[in-house]
Amino acid sequence: MINQIKAGEKISDLHLLIRKIDKKSTKNGDIYYDLELSDNTGIIAGKIWNNAIPNCQFEVGKIVEINGLTQEYNGKVSIIINKSVLMNSENMAEFRPNIPTLVFDLETIGKDFEELDSEEQDYLLNNLEKGTENKEEAKGKIALYSIFGKICAIGGFDTNLGKGFALVLGKGEIMPENDDFKYHVFENEKDLLTKFWEIAEKYELFVTYNGTSFDFPYLTVRSGVNRVKIPFEMKKYGNDHIDLMTKLNQNNRGYKLEMICKAFGVKNPKAEGVHGGDVNNLFKAKEYNKIADYVSRDVVATNELYKIWKEFLSGEI
Repeated sequence: MINQIKAGEKISDLHLLIRKIDKKSTKNGDIYYDLELSDNTGIIAGKIWNNAIPNCQFEVGKIVEINGLTQEYNGKVSIIINKSVLMNSENMAEFRPNIPTLVFDLETIGKDFEELDSEEQDYLLNNLEKGTENKEEAKGKIALYSIFGKICAIGGFDTNLGKGFALVLGKGEIMPENDDFKYHVFENEKDLLTKFWEIAEKYELFVTYNGTSFDFPYLTVRSGVNRVKIPFEMKKYGNDHIDLMTKLNQNNRGYKLEMICKAFGVKNPKAEGVHGGDVNNLFKAKEYNKIADYVSRDVVATNELYKIWKEFLSGEI
């Protein structure tokens, strides 16, 4: 199993799924192949050098029996393949990696405009929202900016377990409308963020809708404001984050979540009558349960979109 492979080991008769093949050449012109391989415990890179090519059978989407040696480079273990044979009787589904994956979404609230000092008011209206002609409309966007707002809820959904959670600012007991969710209430943002990072540390892949532009930067700033340590390097880009808005955008413009859900036949998370713009007033009215339900519906919808993207659009085997 891939999760048990260490550097410096001899590999014999190991069965793996070939997910990707890249044909490359050295500076001397020698051909070699980089492979992406998987089983249900993870993904590992493989390499077939020129001298081993005659001994190797390989094809994308096929299971191969591999012999070779492992090595470590830049902190990652890979397999130098000496021989590989195609195996036609294996069940390919058993070799797809179950990478711990968390779909998550934030809900935020902001101060009243009158609570900002004169410098902050000027910065909001004449810098951050200088393109908004209606100043009253601009005043209503305070929650969108992490230096003025704060996180009042985080919804999460484990794609492999089919279970979710909502972390919510508030008081008292709240009950989930979805049996697959658990709700947790916190009286301050710092404790909420601390709990989120404790959960997030267990995952290797994160899925968001507009997380590149909004969720990740907002989490970073609010964690800094609250002096909450982020336990791993956060990357807006890379193989450990899939932002479905950027994957499904057109002309560099992202669709609203409810509109892409409608197009894809996914239940609209706003169908119950709550939208992101309502969260501030719901929080003031102490409707913490409605906020938790809303953020839970958002991550369920995002997870449904992710399943469609992964199965039909990602190019993954």
